[in-house]
Amino acid sequence: MVEHELGILLQGRVSNWTNDIINEYKKIFPSAEIVFSTWSDETHKDIDCKIVRSEKPPRTHPHDSNINFQIIGCREGLKIMNSKIVLKCRSDIFIHNKNIFNIFKENCPPEKIMTDNWGTFSSDYRVSDFCLLGRKKVLDEFWNKMPLYDGSYPIPPESYFGKMYVTKIKNDNRLWKEIVNDYFYVRDYHLDFQIEWEKISTDDEKALWYEENPIF
Repeated sequence: MVEHELGILLQGRVSNWTNDIINEYKKIFPSAEIVFSTWSDETHKDIDCKIVRSEKPPRTHPHDSNINFQIIGCREGLKIMNSKIVLKCRSDIFIHNKNIFNIFKENCPPEKIMTDNWGTFSSDYRVSDFCLLGRKKVLDEFWNKMPLYDGSYPIPPESYFGKMYVTKIKNDNRLWKEIVNDYFYVRDYHLDFQIEWEKISTDDEKALWYEENPIF
């Protein structure tokens, strides 16, 4: 298997934007390994990259969540990747900054995961799950050791991932404000990642709400 320096893992459903996102990544990161991890019931016609199709995990109850969908989708995608540095992102967002990998390589310590600041500091253990950028061995540990969610209590995915990674995988029970920067390197959603998200870009009311109520 050919080893790549850079890799991009898109995870999620096939959105109206997915094909255009992949085509943009192929243009601005021509040497990157690109993998799309989606579900067996999704139609992926005309998507031109390596595709992993998995069975969806059962829904959790009494509290439903997409937590296990992200865990399973990322695990399966990472299995076939052979890149030193991997950008994991949603299948319905663009990351337009062609220098995003350089920002990571020049600034982020190799043991940390780089993420964006959308809601990352709004509550304990909350880490934005729009995109996670790190060395593959770090992301392998993050997703492969991440315990599946049983649905017995309500928790946002962003908080679940941060809490499980730090307290269960890293066995670190210090206060969140004392340790968040030990494990994560946070950069700006707009300036550094230059994220464009289908959910708010195609819904005027939601876009206006996010503009007036930024979760930073």
